[in-house]
Amino acid sequence: MKRLIEEPYRTPEGRLDTPFAYVFDATGIADNQAQVPNLAKTLQGDSDFILRRIVGMSNCVNTAALGGKWAFKNASGSYAMGNAGSGIVAYPNWVVLPEKLYPINTQIVFDLFNTLRSSNGCASPIYTSYIAFFGVKRLSVDRGYRSNKTAYKYKEKKYSYSVNFTITVAAGSAPFRLSQLIDNYDFELQRIAICYANTIGNAGTLTTDDFLIQLYDSNMHGLSDLPLNQSYINNGRTSFHVPTNLQSIFPCPTIVFPAGSAITFDITSLLCSTSVPQSYNVIFEGIWRVPC
Repeated sequence: MKRLIEEPYRTPEGRLDTPFAYVFDATGIADNQAQVPNLAKTLQGDSDFILRRIVGMSNCVNTAALGGKWAFKNASGSYAMGNAGSGIVAYPNWVVLPEKLYPINTQIVFDLFNTLRSSNGCASPIYTSYIAFFGVKRLSVDRGYRSNKTAYKYKEKKYSYSVNFTITVAAGSAPFRLSQLIDNYDFELQRIAICYANTIGNAGTLTTDDFLIQLYDSNMHGLSDLPLNQSYINNGRTSFHVPTNLQSIFPCPTIVFPAGSAITFDITSLLCSTSVPQSYNVIFEGIWRVPC
């Protein structure tokens, strides 16, 4: 019996893939519009972008039973899913298979049908209707982004950093910055889980978008062009056996923070004034690269 050996994924010679998300702010789009065509998210202009996952369309349109749908286009302008007159059901988490290449200086263009923005239920609505296009920037290796290489021989040891913080301000306030020092060895970040600070481990994960989060690599390059809903990167579970409906995996591919650097992130409150203060725990889970 022959074994089927899958060829490993290879980035083209001279290129480096780094995880990234382009975020479209739909908070200013009016509700109850039958169709909003040709919305566009413009790339930053520094690299090609490989689209692999779309999250948040369901936060911008009505339920499927009430006509909430979406469609999006390839870089060529042809429809990748849906068409000009009708779309597809807006599932919370859409995996793009096969992946889509958007060359440098192009746009991700999409349509929304029967718009309805999600909000957090405050007396004055605070909208959480952001769409995230996840994938990788395909950069030239000479752009100054770190590769995932470690300068010494190492063995892997599972490790997690835990950061507690408290939001004391309501939505509309300026973001605040937090960081976690990588103190011993190079650290490969594989997964992020977020919960209330008074829960144990990953059980009882945070399921509401109480805040936006902006992550940076060790050189302070942003891993998204705008802050992300916390649920879009939160891989925690509502119980030990039940994942959230987004089943988020970020960063993908993983990234390495060298010893002496820091995991830095900004937090922007989306809380009602009656909900503060509130404390949270962010777990950065991954692998120490221990010298051997």
